[in-house]
Amino acid sequence: MLKSVLLALLFTLMASTTTLAGEGHHHKGKHGGVVADTSGHHHVELVTKEQSITLYVLHDDGELEDVTGAKGTATVLSGGKTEKITLAPDGNVLKGEGSATLGEGDAVVITLNMPGHKPEQARFKLD
Repeated sequence: MLKSVLLALLFTLMASTTTLAGEGHHHKGKHGGVVADTSGHHHVELVTKEQSITLYVLHDDGELEDVTGAKGTATVLSGGKTEKITLAPDGNVLKGEGSATLGEGDAVVITLNMPGHKPEQARFKLD
């Protein structure tokens, strides 16, 4: 019962149109994903393909930021199930892979930990 309540609460938070960063500022990115502002000062582009997530961290000018030492997690709500995916540096991006095939209607909350910065979040609803 508690798990159901917590899952419903998480979904409500993810589906809400207030409080978390990036809402209303999403646009297509040059890597084929969706760009959003984080709750800090970074911009991120989320690209999903089947079970994989690629996160591009961008400067204001749209160029890639150095993600050396960065960490991240993606909390995915897909098919009524929640999964947490660890994102780790892979070249100039953060990557991770989960067990669910990501698709339309799924929600993803990114937590980004850049060196020297407080944790930041961005939220996405996949189209």
